[in-house]
Amino acid sequence: MPTEPGPNEEPWIESGTSYAFTNVHTGHPITIDPDTNTVVGSIRFTGTPFQVWEAASVNGLWTFKNAETGRYLGYTLYVPVKEGDVIKATTHPFTWQVTRDAKGWAKLSVPYTNFVLDMEANQNSWAVTGCTSYEQSNQRWILDSEITFKLPITAGNLYKIVSSNVGAVVNLDDSSEFVSGYKYNEGRNQKWEAIPGDAGTWFLKNHLTHTYLGIGAMVANHGTPVVGTEQPFAWDIIRKYVDGKPCKRNGVMLRVPSTELALNPDYLSHNNPGTKIQLQGNPTGYWILKKGTPA
Repeated sequence: MPTEPGPNEEPWIESGTSYAFTNVHTGHPITIDPDTNTVVGSIRFTGTPFQVWEAASVNGLWTFKNAETGRYLGYTLYVPVKEGDVIKATTHPFTWQVTRDAKGWAKLSVPYTNFVLDMEANQNSWAVTGCTSYEQSNQRWILDSEITFKLPITAGNLYKIVSSNVGAVVNLDDSSEFVSGYKYNEGRNQKWEAIPGDAGTWFLKNHLTHTYLGIGAMVANHGTPVVGTEQPFAWDIIRKYVDGKPCKRNGVMLRVPSTELALNPDYLSHNNPGTKIQLQGNPTGYWILKKGTPA
């Protein structure tokens, strides 16, 4: 099905525009490994040209050319596509059928087949493959033309971490190690210093106790409590999308690296202050990092 707009429709994908492809389920962007020219799922969008793809319309179908390598997202020509085949960065153009669902998420299909672009866990990485369509979120993609996005965080600054749903902030309890949601009161236990880690991760150090935002277990799981830890704990801070679009106010998720588990704001409420914060996979809400003052 062609994706060209009709006479009364606005184009949602445009020839000549560059996009980042982010998987709806994992939140990971498609990236070319420059050493092998393979296509993989990266942990986060960093703005590298290896994560940027220029769209071109070809008779109602689409090609996507990488900005850095000049290679295309696709398969080897003249080889039948099979279930689970790894997507490659090819030297030749490969055409995709691109459609969009009601939420604004894109589906990329191999023309005249039931195979779609898919992201799956593969040992310690995320594989980008072609699989039979079963209408799940790991087969849906966010095409984002805002490829210059930078995280709203600067090393050395203090931040209050504000929930999108009720405005509660991440609060380290004075009398325990537990982290909960409270109304902002300018307390030092509600301010967190941003410290850069390795590979783009961040440590968040409490301004009162000098402990770190972390988790209360050796292994992260759904429902694991978020606590203050003596040892630095690294977080992936990544952009949050809502219905296929970047959420308002530069909203982010704080995710445990190499997992889908994130700091969950969904159960915080005005009627129940002090609710302990836990990990959850792909929460609905998000967090806003607001710069604080040292006092």
